[in-house]
Amino acid sequence: MATPSSGTPSDVARLQRQFAVRALALALLLGITGEMLLTILAALIGLGLLVLSAE
Repeated sequence: MATPSSGTPSDVARLQRQFAVRALALALLLGITGEMLLTILAALIGLGLLVLSAE
């Protein structure tokens, strides 16, 4: 039986998707406040995590 900390691929992908959604939400908030560089950075991180979790 696998323990929750074993890091199975499905657990890792789920965590990556959660972090991706959080990064994209942060990018949205940063975009509203006008911080363009941080918005782009957070959006790229979010999209990168989404692409990684899809594989």
